[in-house]
Amino acid sequence: MTVSKTKRPKELAGRDKLILRLLVLFVGVWSRTLRYRWDAEVQRFMEQPFPPSVVVVWHNRLFVAPEFFRRYFKQRKLSSLISASGDGGWLAGFFQSLGIKPVRGSRHGRGAQAFRELLAVHEEGYDISVTPDGSRGPIYQMKPGAAAAAIKTGAPILLLSFNFTRAWRVNSWDRFYLPWPFSRVEARVDAVGTAADLGIDDAQALTEVLQQRMDAITEDATR
Repeated sequence: MTVSKTKRPKELAGRDKLILRLLVLFVGVWSRTLRYRWDAEVQRFMEQPFPPSVVVVWHNRLFVAPEFFRRYFKQRKLSSLISASGDGGWLAGFFQSLGIKPVRGSRHGRGAQAFRELLAVHEEGYDISVTPDGSRGPIYQMKPGAAAAAIKTGAPILLLSFNFTRAWRVNSWDRFYLPWPFSRVEARVDAVGTAADLGIDDAQALTEVLQQRMDAITEDATR
């Protein structure tokens, strides 16, 4: 009988680590030029303490999310679910350099193991960040992972979106946003609460609610 083994996530090695250090330096300087703005409702939320949460961010807005947390939530511990692929190795290394704990996995490779690891780091007091349309899309189509994590942990759900005044769009599946240096980024937040607060205990039903609410705070002229 053959015993299946959990696939190991791909890591960076050798020259790639040096390239990553230079990339982190470059992106760090770029990110510090951005000007974040938000409305009074988001300001009230940011002034209140909240327990470790499930944070949901679209894949194509990941460039600005780490800097936002570094500036305004630096006292919190953040972990992020990242693909176990080679491309995910770059993002994992980048997040680690910013103090964000990566959990490697995907629905194709080691999804079940990654889900258990995500629950474990939440027990340690981490916010857990999920890109619900990652790692390969379709764009803006929410998969049930975030909802399942919220139901399993009982944690509040925090929907986070960033809208841009000026940005380049990468020719990728998600049309990834790269905001112009010194441009303004609008942060929008929907503090959903827990699945129990909504009276929902089914991951698919919760996913449909989160999809609608995430769409409401997301701007994209190409949609």
